[in-house]
Amino acid sequence: LTIAQSRNIEISCVILIFMYMLLQFGDDGFFPSFFFYRGYKRWIHASQCSILIMFLVSVLIDNTTFNPFFRMAILGTFLRGFQRELLTLLKMLPDVIYVLSMLGIIVIFYAWFGVVMFVDTAQGRAFPNLLEGMWTLWISVTTANYPDVSMDSYSENRLVAIFWVSFMSVSFFYIMNLILAVCAQQYDKSINDRKVSREKLANELLSKAFTLLDSENRGFVSRECVMNVMAILNRDIPEVRSMSTDKKSIFYALLDKDGSDSICLEEFLDIGVVLLLNLSKEADYATWVETKFPSVYQSEWYTRLSEAVKSNRFDAAIDVILVLNAITIFMQDYSMLMGRDTASESLKWEKLE
Repeated sequence: LTIAQSRNIEISCVILIFMYMLLQFGDDGFFPSFFFYRGYKRWIHASQCSILIMFLVSVLIDNTTFNPFFRMAILGTFLRGFQRELLTLLKMLPDVIYVLSMLGIIVIFYAWFGVVMFVDTAQGRAFPNLLEGMWTLWISVTTANYPDVSMDSYSENRLVAIFWVSFMSVSFFYIMNLILAVCAQQYDKSINDRKVSREKLANELLSKAFTLLDSENRGFVSRECVMNVMAILNRDIPEVRSMSTDKKSIFYALLDKDGSDSICLEEFLDIGVVLLLNLSKEADYATWVETKFPSVYQSEWYTRLSEAVKSNRFDAAIDVILVLNAITIFMQDYSMLMGRDTASESLKWEKLE
């Protein structure tokens, strides 16, 4: 693509994103207070508008230096998963920085020691000054140049291994694993916090919904009211599966734990869990004997026969028979596999089989 074609494509993409945001704005009734609602929604929509404006200005003035960063930022504002993981990363930074500071102190100490110890030696090329020594040791922590970087000094004196082994033991085997443990712990904590936050928000919203439904402050809502709510959810909420009348009755029965034919607040808070249940209807299976010969099926000898066939001993007997059959087949073909003409032996094993 030419520069002009690339510029036109970028402008077209920005216009399409603006049109999409305009539709979102219209979905909020063209009310800025709804579109920039306080909290998470306000930050996301404000970021989208700001980045798009900067991106459009950058394209119009032919300053493409920051355009790749604008593209990634715009994409990030539309990806909820990316935003969630980025927030998790920002939350774990304080703990990770604390551990990284420990690693930095160790690297500085060993780099200082290396500059002094390896002066006027072949290994000194990797430790000409403190900054170069720190860079060398940092690369060693990633194992990109280790153990090659230590070979010059190790070839001259085997005791230098104490320097390198102690550094790698502390930095790579301890500090790096500590960083991994901190990240894993913080990530698990973030997942639990998100779960608690979602449950808290769900309970708050369901409590508000219950208050609106219980307009007379009786402390419960009737069956008819709950059925009407399910009908509205079935019609207007695509996330809720289509519910038949039977399913609605089953869902209501699951909600009405005390059998009072009314739903209190504690029961109403479980409506989200109940609606996520996937109900399936299974027909009762009947065997051919049960269908055609019910008297035989109900007889005592047939019951004992069914129990014997379903027992573990019957399974074990079948396994033994199969093993003996496999041994017989092997013995029947053994002579043939060994290259001997033994038609009489084969016939004998066939009779046995």
